[in-house]
Amino acid sequence: MKKYLLLLGADQFLRERSYSGAKSVGDFEVWTAIKNAKYKYNAYFDFCMDADSLNYEELKQNIEKYKEKGFEPKAIVPLNDWTLKVANKLNKNFGLPFLNEKTVNACRNKKLMKSHFIKNKVSTPKSMEFEGEKQLNDMVKEFKFPVIIKPLEFGGSGGVYLANNIKECVESYHKSKNIMEIYADSFNVSKSKFLIEEFIDSEDEVSVEVLCGDGFYEVITVTEKYLSPKPWFTEMGHLVPSHRYQDDKIKKLAIDTCRALGINRGIAHVEIKIKENNLYVIEAAARPGGDAIMDLIESSYEINPYKLHVAMYIDNKEKIIEDFVPKRTSAIAFLKAEKGIITDIKYPDVSKDEEIKRISLLNNIGDVAGEPENWSNREGIIQMNWDGLVTEKDFRHINKAKKLSNDIFTVSDISNE
Repeated sequence: MKKYLLLLGADQFLRERSYSGAKSVGDFEVWTAIKNAKYKYNAYFDFCMDADSLNYEELKQNIEKYKEKGFEPKAIVPLNDWTLKVANKLNKNFGLPFLNEKTVNACRNKKLMKSHFIKNKVSTPKSMEFEGEKQLNDMVKEFKFPVIIKPLEFGGSGGVYLANNIKECVESYHKSKNIMEIYADSFNVSKSKFLIEEFIDSEDEVSVEVLCGDGFYEVITVTEKYLSPKPWFTEMGHLVPSHRYQDDKIKKLAIDTCRALGINRGIAHVEIKIKENNLYVIEAAARPGGDAIMDLIESSYEINPYKLHVAMYIDNKEKIIEDFVPKRTSAIAFLKAEKGIITDIKYPDVSKDEEIKRISLLNNIGDVAGEPENWSNREGIIQMNWDGLVTEKDFRHINKAKKLSNDIFTVSDISNE
């Protein structure tokens, strides 16, 4: 049998380097799964299964079909939240290494996640699950304003809103519910369950990438996060490594979080708010961070973290020995045009700017640029590298993205159209 690695979610934007990481693990073909693959074939991969990466039955049938042709999976590896459950079920079905089902459920259900945090004394904002206005109105009494309203099982800041009073709570709930009506079925998540959560009023937030194995945890790096202005919480940029990357309190809390959830395979992504000297875990995920954070780590540390993630899905008992020492600073920022209709796009000359690694535009003339509400309201990205490490919160990538956004996009007031 010829062995292959099946990467689920690898076709998602900004996860392209997963192929390179997986390819360096061993002598295996690297496959992914894409619905209508012949129309969307990704030639980076050795093969693309014609299957929805979230559809267990389609994937199972494809794996069985290719097994009859002499191909057998060595590991089925999830790269995002949406593929975590289906990959785990497939691994278990085909006798491959998998995570504990309770761990997977806790990583996808924020109420379960919080219960694990509380049980294991992991500092986290208070939250309560609700369905409908009546429950929300009852639960509001247990919180001080402002509060956060968000979906129970979604991500990417989708449906996350700040509410300053009961009226705004109800309005935020309906806005969040509308978001879930659009996306819930596509991502196989609940469209009726939500959380009301204590708001940690701080602009300081980091994410921590933790390598998890059987009996060991090791922090790869700490990423500084840059959020859009209130009332939104969209991630508008990331920087690796954060000036806090050697902070032992942050690293210990991230490891305690992974241990509390029982994550013992692959890379975990832990999001932590910092307010004064207090740390609060907002969420954690049993998969690598998105938004090209893995690419930033590779640029800064000269290590492809996807390689480590995939390796732990083959054998999580052998501790991978790596020196996680940053060589330079890497950052990504998201281009955000002014609100309105994009009427023109220019391409300013950036050939002499050696810090810019790449610019990618996501919108076209005629598209509407909205408020920075979630991941879908970005007009492009800029990825940068520069020599040296930052010693305080650095905004150079954010500032450059703002200038480029103004230089690239011409926008007309939507009310005039």
